Amino acid sequence: MDGNRGISAKGVETRILLPAPEPFDLRATCMSHGWIVLSPNRWNPSIEAFERVEELSSGKIVQLRVQQPDPEKLVVTALSADSLGETERSEIAQRVTMMLRLDEDLSEFERLCDRHPRWRARVPRGGGRLLRSPTLFEDVVKTICTTNITWAQTRTLVTRLVNAIGRPHPLQPEEKTFPTPQRITAFGAERLRSEIRLGYRANYIAKLAHQVASGELDLEELRAPHLSAEEVRRRLRKLPGIGPYGAATVSMLLGHYDELAIDSEMRAFVSRHYYQGRPVTDKEIYSVYEKWGKWKYLAYWFDPAGHSEPSGPDGRKPDRDRA
Repeated sequence: MDGNRGISAKGVETRILLPAPEPFDLRATCMSHGWIVLSPNRWNPSIEAFERVEELSSGKIVQLRVQQPDPEKLVVTALSADSLGETERSEIAQRVTMMLRLDEDLSEFERLCDRHPRWRARVPRGGGRLLRSPTLFEDVVKTICTTNITWAQTRTLVTRLVNAIGRPHPLQPEEKTFPTPQRITAFGAERLRSEIRLGYRANYIAKLAHQVASGELDLEELRAPHLSAEEVRRRLRKLPGIGPYGAATVSMLLGHYDELAIDSEMRAFVSRHYYQGRPVTDKEIYSVYEKWGKWKYLAYWFDPAGHSEPSGPDGRKPDRDRA
């Protein structure tokens, strides 16, 4: 990691250089998953950059901008009101690595794509990674916000949550962070319901936030490499508002792709493209992707059968079943 600083009337810009895995495609990683359009994330097409506002452990707020000037490196620019220390720069590097899955080995999935030309054409070299959040708490909350709702409504809920509870960047107050468990706990379930209009999700998110903020629950423990995918999903299903679909979705965000998050959209997709439109069972859905082994979820996500369908950065995920 390298760090350079520039000071201007607009604050302090810190530049951090990160090596990119080989192969890696920043745009493909960000645009392959709908999280890119959920606040505070965004893709800036004019400069080909991933951007978001982040609150560091020190309490400092930074505006992050990630770009890939060449295949071998990423440049992270952090805009802050004050200079950042080495610990804060390291934390930024760790969070960017987490969000972009820079340390995830997808070589086996790449080789499988090589054996299936239609998937190879769909997944660019350096693709296959799906954007995620820097904390599991944010990923779980956003997953709860996808249940029993349209994708457009999910985007609205998350935007309200960030705008109402997130901390503003001191130099760009209109830009806010994703709220911490502590801030959501202080906001309270009633206001989540009445002001953010989270509906039944309000109690789930308030309870989850309280458990994390109080130290009763450490979600990051679920990243432990010794935990099997099955054990991770078992623990996830114990979380407020997380059922089988939610557990499979969050498990995917943790890097476990062996289980499919079957919802109404996946069922309709498989029925339409593989079973002539007739109703399908879970077993029939699994049979379509069984040959992909532990990579089934990615095989579905990048299934070329749906490549011609309208999608964009949201993916083909307009509806979700309740957890």
